[in-house]
Amino acid sequence: MNIDRPTTNQLARASASAFTLAESLIAVAAGSVMLLSLYTSFLYGFKATRVVREDLRATQILVQRMEKIRMCNFAQIQDPTLNPPTSTEYYDPTDQSNGRGGAVYSVALTNTVATKADLNPGYGGLVWYANDVLKITATATWTNGGVQRVRSMQTFAARNGIQNYVVSPK
Repeated sequence: MNIDRPTTNQLARASASAFTLAESLIAVAAGSVMLLSLYTSFLYGFKATRVVREDLRATQILVQRMEKIRMCNFAQIQDPTLNPPTSTEYYDPTDQSNGRGGAVYSVALTNTVATKADLNPGYGGLVWYANDVLKITATATWTNGGVQRVRSMQTFAARNGIQNYVVSPK
C-alpha cells in the first residue's frame, strides 16, 4: 500500500488559501445586515398591507351606510332609529363573537341642512333650494398601531329627490 504524504510546499499553499478570522467576521457582519434588512422589509410590507386592508374595510362600511341612506326618503334619512348617528363595526364581524373581530370602527353619521357654500362653492348667487337639501357625512374612525385613522364620505339628499320615486313609486 502506497500512501502519499503532502509535502511542506503543498501544506503551505493549503493554509494560505483559507479565510482569516477578520475576513470571516466581516462576512458574518455583512450577512447579518442583509438578513436584518430583509426582515425589516417583510415587516414593513405586512404592516402596510394591514393598513390598506383596514382602510378598504372602512371604505366598505361607509359605502354600505351611504347605500342604505340612498334608499331612504327624506324623512327616513333624519330618523335616528333607521339611521343611528353612531355605531360600531368590526373588521371581521363573523369573528367578533370569538373576540377576534380585528379593528374596531366607530362610525358617525351626521346630516345637516346644506349651506349655500356647500351647494354652489365660489358662486355668490341665490340658492333657493338650500333648505330642501341635506348634507350627509359618514365618518369611520379606528386605531392601527397606536395611530388613529379616519375615513369620511359626504353626499347630498334632496327633499324631492329620486329616493321618493325609488321607495314609493308614483
